[in-house]
Parts: sequence; C-alpha cells; structure tokens
Amino acid sequence: MNSSDIVNETVDNTVNKNNNFSRIFKDTLEAIKNQNNHADPRGLKVQESIFATLKIDPLQPIADFKARPFNWKYFAGELAWYLKKDRDVDYIGQFSGFWSTLTNPDSNEINSNCGSLVFNEQLDWVVNSLIKDKDSRQAIMFFNRPEFQFEGNKDFVCTMYANFFIRNNKLHMKIQMRSNDMFYGLTFDAPFFSFLHQTVYRLVWNKRVLNGEDEHLELGSYFHFADNLHFYERHFDLADKIIDGDKYNNYSLKLKYPFFDFNDGKIEMTKDAKDFIDIIDRTMYKVNDKSTNPLNQQDYKEILEDYFVI
Repeated sequence: MNSSDIVNETVDNTVNKNNNFSRIFKDTLEAIKNQNNHADPRGLKVQESIFATLKIDPLQPIADFKARPFNWKYFAGELAWYLKKDRDVDYIGQFSGFWSTLTNPDSNEINSNCGSLVFNEQLDWVVNSLIKDKDSRQAIMFFNRPEFQFEGNKDFVCTMYANFFIRNNKLHMKIQMRSNDMFYGLTFDAPFFSFLHQTVYRLVWNKRVLNGEDEHLELGSYFHFADNLHFYERHFDLADKIIDGDKYNNYSLKLKYPFFDFNDGKIEMTKDAKDFIDIIDRTMYKVNDKSTNPLNQQDYKEILEDYFVI
C-alpha cells in the first residue's frame, strides 16, 4: 500500500453520509428567505443573511438539484484555470461568459483566479507552518489583496482568507468570504475549497505521519463564513423551486491522487494535475471546432471521475 492509498483510507473514515451539501444548500436558502432581509447593492435586489456560517463536509461539497443540476463542465474548466494560474479571461470564457463582465478597462485579466492567488508561497506557508507545529495558529493563506482596492474595480475578490488548524488530530479549514452569491459563487466555491482542504491535508499528512510526527491525522470539517451570503432577484423563483422540491442528489468529491506533492522539499504540481489540465485544454478544441460535437455535462463528469471519487 503506497502513501496515497493510506491517505485515501484515512479520508474514507471521515465521511458522514448524512452531511451532504445539497441538503445544507437547500436549508440555507430557506433560512435566508425566512429572514426576509432585502438590500439593493448597485441597484440589484437581493435577499441576504449577514455573518452566515456553514459547516461543510469537504468530501461532499456538491449541490445538485432537479431544478438546478450541478455544472460539471464549468467546475472542470474553473479547476483547470486555477491550476494554470491563468488570469486571462479568454480561457475561463470558454466555460462561462460571466467572467467577461468583470474585466477592468484596458485589461483582459481577472483578479479572482484563486490559483494565481494561493498556489504559490501562500500554499507553502500554510503547509510548512503545520508541518513544523501542529498546534500552529499561523497557517493562513490570503486571497484578497490591498492592491484590489481601487475605484471602479469590477472584480474585488470575494474570498478574504483560508485558515487551517490541527486540533484533536483533525485538520480543519475555515474560509472567510466578504460576500458570497449562493448560486454563482457558493455552488462552485464549496467544491474548490474542499479540493484545497484535501490538498493541504495530503501534503501535511505526507510529512507529519510518514515522518513519524503523528500516529494519524484525519481530514476535519470545512467551515464557510460569509459576511454577506445572498441570492439575487433573478434567482428568487429558482430558490423557491429548490426549497419547495425534494429532489436532490448526494455526490462526493474525493481526490484519488495528489495534485500537489513534494519534490526535493518543494511543493510542486504533480503529473496527474498536469494531465488533468491537458485533458481540459483539449476539450476546448472540440468546443471551438464546429465539425465535432462539443462535450456535454456527462462527458466532463466522466473526466472528473478519473481524478475524483464522485
């Protein structure tokens, strides 16, 4: 049994079959609706909750409903975009036209490419802090930056920071958002941050357990804090359908192989991660080639299933 198999076996022991994110998402929509708090930022009507907290199982972060199925294609494209650390809007624009509305004048770049923000010394800092001291309170990575504070910025990064703690031999993660759209944001934030949580866990486990620092280390809980959690008027009817309906699916999202690992003491992207990027890159040629049939949602789900237990 190799180290990846041991990590997978350890992670399996943390799964709570009743803690699926579809149920949490539905309950949160209903709670926001019942609070009946309205606001009109930028003249756009929203229903909102202030200082919201969700406890999420990092192995079950997919919200999938009959009224609003999970978009496997977009998640695959976004994850590849983050791994590439590519801030150019043209790449992610192949998967969603939404991002083109957020570029700033005289720029074709997006600030909110999470990979460009944390797949660097930020990831190194968190992992090394926890390896050196499992009781550390300094394992924090920052997303938003002071440089994004300028008048007219259309893409003011919503994620503030991620904070990681090991307590009682469990690695917990807190994500702090300044603002979070339930539909365009949270449904894809939760899977990505769960991926990030699992990535940090694997890296820390690799050093602390294999080096004999700990007898075991488990994947803990993912706490999602949003100073403002909301959904816009364009989603009011959809929210009602989800709240009133009882049809949702329970999907897991567990990494089969590490996307980051140590190489001569440095954290680097693995071959599996590079292969994943290459596969998603090649699907774009099919999107642009009118002589071929573009891939559908099931096709992208099957690609993801090569790298995740879903």
